[in-house]
Amino acid sequence: MKDSEITVISTGPGAEDMITIRALNAIKEQDIIVGMDSAVKTFAKGLNCYIPEKMLTDTIDFINTCVYQKVGVLVSGDAGFFSLAKTISEKYDNVTIIPGVSSVSAGFSLLKKQWGGFEFHSAHGRELFDHEITRPAVILCDAENTPDKVLEKHPYMRSRFKITILKDVTLQNEHVFHSPQKGYNSSRLLLILEDK
Repeated sequence: MKDSEITVISTGPGAEDMITIRALNAIKEQDIIVGMDSAVKTFAKGLNCYIPEKMLTDTIDFINTCVYQKVGVLVSGDAGFFSLAKTISEKYDNVTIIPGVSSVSAGFSLLKKQWGGFEFHSAHGRELFDHEITRPAVILCDAENTPDKVLEKHPYMRSRFKITILKDVTLQNEHVFHSPQKGYNSSRLLLILEDK
């Protein structure tokens, strides 16, 4: 990948009106956009795009084929929060990161609460963690590592914490659950653990 410019662009939690103006402008400036299908359809319709099957490995492989191009990589939420931006920044020199709204900030706004004092963990696109959580926490989940799977692996959470689950924050089908459910049918899930 010779002298390509890579811009990691935060698209927010999913809703069209949650992306920043800076991010929209950055998308328009790219020669090619890389991103998951839903992000490309929402924010880069009609542009030159590549949709990777596996976001991490396929994106890196694709970037390596881009010579002298401006490559925009769409990431959900805020690029500085459990995202592909870290890997891209470590691998390449010519990287710009456009910040955005995280699903955590949008979710806590929905709940009318502040998120100071919470720990943050991610099971989204990762192996389900083994460590014990002892303080109030937010866990990013996905369609595979759902909140109910996290709670099954860590049953102590049910007795130790007040549980709230947010699904598809900022989208039309957003939902707040106050007890675990089965079949969320979403990759945009937050498990919030508060002191009882």
